[in-house]
Amino acid sequence: MKRAVEFYSEGFKLVGDIYVPDGLPSGEQRAAVLLCHGYTGVKDLYLPDNAKTLNDAGYVVMTFDYKGWGESEGTRSRLAPYSRVADVQAAMTYLGMQPEADADRIGLYGTSYGGATVSWTGAVDQRAKCIVSVVGIGHGARWMSRVRRVDEWFDLQERSKEDREKRASTGES
Repeated sequence: MKRAVEFYSEGFKLVGDIYVPDGLPSGEQRAAVLLCHGYTGVKDLYLPDNAKTLNDAGYVVMTFDYKGWGESEGTRSRLAPYSRVADVQAAMTYLGMQPEADADRIGLYGTSYGGATVSWTGAVDQRAKCIVSVVGIGHGARWMSRVRRVDEWFDLQERSKEDREKRASTGES
C-alpha cells in the first residue's frame, strides 16, 4: 500500500510517499528504509521500483523530494548539502512516527548525491541503523568539476566565491 505524505524540514513542506507491505497486521511494526534520490532526481523517477522490492521483502519504505525538488517547497533546483542532511533527518523523524515503522530500525539508502547525503547523515545521526550508498559521491569538488566543461567549472568557482563573500558580509545569498 502506498500513501502520500507531507512533513516539514527547516520550515518548508516536503512531500513523500510511504509504502507499507501488503497484509501487514494492524499494530505490527517493521524495520523501515528511507530512500533518497540523487542530485537531479525526484522521488517518482526510479525510487518506486526500489520501494516495491524492499516492500516485498517486508520493509516499510519512504521516499521524498528534497527542498526545491519535485513537489516539495523551496528554491527550485537548489543544491545545499547541509540542508539535504536536515531533510533526511526530518524524513527519518516522520518515518519513525508512522505506526507501521519501528523507529529504532531505520536504514538509509541513497543513490549518487543521495548516497553522499545518507553517508553524511549517518555520520551525524545515530538513529540511522544502516547506510547504503550506491554510486555515492565521495569528493564533491572533484565530481562537480567532472560534470562540467573547464570554463563552466571556473565560472562556478567564481560565483561560489562571490556568494560566500556576500553571505558573510550581508547575510544574503
